[in-house]
Amino acid sequence: MIGRPSRRLLTVLAAVLLVAGTTWFTGATFTSGTSGSVSVGAARDYYPPRVSLTAQPTIVSGAVAVSATASDTGSGVARVVVQYAAAGSSTWTSLCSDQTTPYSCTWDTLTVADGDYQLRAIATDNVGSTTTSATITTRVANPAAVELATIPDDVRGDVVLRASVTGAGTRTVTSTFTYRLAGTTGNWLSIGSCTGLTGLAPTCTWATGTLADTYDVQVESVVGSGGGQVKLVDVQTDVTVDNLAPTVAVDAPTPLSGTVQVIATALDEDSGIRQVELSYKPTLAATWTPLCTVTVEPYRCAFDTTGLDGALGYQLRAIATDVVGNSTTSAVISRSVNNAMPSIAITSPLGGDRVTGTKTITTDHVTAGRTVSGVLFEARPVGNSDWTSLCTDPTAPYTCDWATAAIVSGSWELRATMTYAGLTGNQSVASPSVIVTVDNSPLRALDVQAANGGLLGKVDGGDSLTFTFAGDVQLGSIRSNWDGTSVTVTVSMLDRAANPTAATDRVSIPGLGTVAFPQNLVRKKKTVPVTASMTATKVTAGGATTTTVVLTFGAVTSGDLSTSTAAGAMVWTPLASIRSTANLAVSTAAATESGASDRDL
Repeated sequence: MIGRPSRRLLTVLAAVLLVAGTTWFTGATFTSGTSGSVSVGAARDYYPPRVSLTAQPTIVSGAVAVSATASDTGSGVARVVVQYAAAGSSTWTSLCSDQTTPYSCTWDTLTVADGDYQLRAIATDNVGSTTTSATITTRVANPAAVELATIPDDVRGDVVLRASVTGAGTRTVTSTFTYRLAGTTGNWLSIGSCTGLTGLAPTCTWATGTLADTYDVQVESVVGSGGGQVKLVDVQTDVTVDNLAPTVAVDAPTPLSGTVQVIATALDEDSGIRQVELSYKPTLAATWTPLCTVTVEPYRCAFDTTGLDGALGYQLRAIATDVVGNSTTSAVISRSVNNAMPSIAITSPLGGDRVTGTKTITTDHVTAGRTVSGVLFEARPVGNSDWTSLCTDPTAPYTCDWATAAIVSGSWELRATMTYAGLTGNQSVASPSVIVTVDNSPLRALDVQAANGGLLGKVDGGDSLTFTFAGDVQLGSIRSNWDGTSVTVTVSMLDRAANPTAATDRVSIPGLGTVAFPQNLVRKKKTVPVTASMTATKVTAGGATTTTVVLTFGAVTSGDLSTSTAAGAMVWTPLASIRSTANLAVSTAAATESGASDRDL
């Protein structure tokens, strides 16, 4: 007899059937079938994360690192948010949300008022559970500070002054702006409406009136009152105030005929000349016609008068504008026009030009309907009464190649004489003479170039000047026992007003000479020493040797150097003490920077 199965056996069979999952019995009838297996899962993360803030100092200021530690044994930490609120407030502000350990934020306490604050961290795990840490309290106590907003280097008229005070918290703030002559230690002078200003962002207007010099400007802010009062000061040095207009004069040949040069002379000792506009008009007309606008010296332009009405008189003027916008109109000059008679003028070289090697002399002429038989070109040393013939050109445009290599260097005078058929036979007319400098010395200044190594338009560390001599320089005549390897020198940056005879700012280099700049690079009446390094190299090609000296400026800490946006050409005048290896003296004729006009440094 088969007995009833035990309960343990039934349990085992049931487990086997459940595991097999392929057949089953229903009631007393056997039914065959199939089924798939089923996986049943349960949440593994029943617990929220843990989080706590790292302790903070009792008093904090500036940028503060706020960090937290967080962990989660189940799904892991998704992020930690760090927040702050003023003590006693329920309004929380988030500093950051960090998703990776170490969980940290930077709290810029300068953005909040001084006082007590609560800090907390909120951790969230990957299934959304959150935990808020216990709060910690710290006190923000930033030292107060005042900062004067940057004033432009060159100003005039009404100047807006601004400052900002930080770290004052809820304390009262009273600010005053003052000024005094730069480089002095006298009393600070008050500025009208700029006294006793309240608030964290004091602003006022400095009416500079007729001031024209370099000044230091100061803001003084008083924070708090009574025994807790703190005085704060910030100063900007060397602000050039220029309320004086430049000086300017204009000149031109008389009478006007053919193409002539109209020349202006302009000077501004404070901010410097920005541009000169030359213009003309018939004497009885009301409207001026511009000839040209020139931004660098020499301020001149060519004026073709052949289209003008000879029956009318004409007037010329120049308008000079300085860097800050002051302008002056020159006295008007009157000129007659005579293009009814033949005339001729030399258009290249122009007066003051330096000539070396072979130079082509070019002209402009008016025939007035006459037949021209030719133009004779002549030259003579300045002070000599006798002219020497250079060449004759029978056909327009009348030019002459002047070979200067074999003549004595120095000042030479040029003229061109045009011969034409007159009513009673051949007649002639001579051009206005042009005085140039001929320089074919074996040793002479050939070129000067600049390279910018920092802020464009301002002398600073890394800027360099490259000087090129035509010839083999005896380096020991520049610096004793020098072999061209790097040496340290101290150069002087000089403002034009530091020397009444100078028309431009310049740099003086021991043993090498001076370089005149078209820009206003040095503040009024200032002299700035700058340490620099100097090297030299020589190159011989085709039997000719050139010597190159490179001067590189070191770090510049003085505030007496200004920034200029003007373009122009530098002019280098070498020292007469420089000698060639054959012991020949260098020519002291100046070399003008070749290439396009630019902001040199």
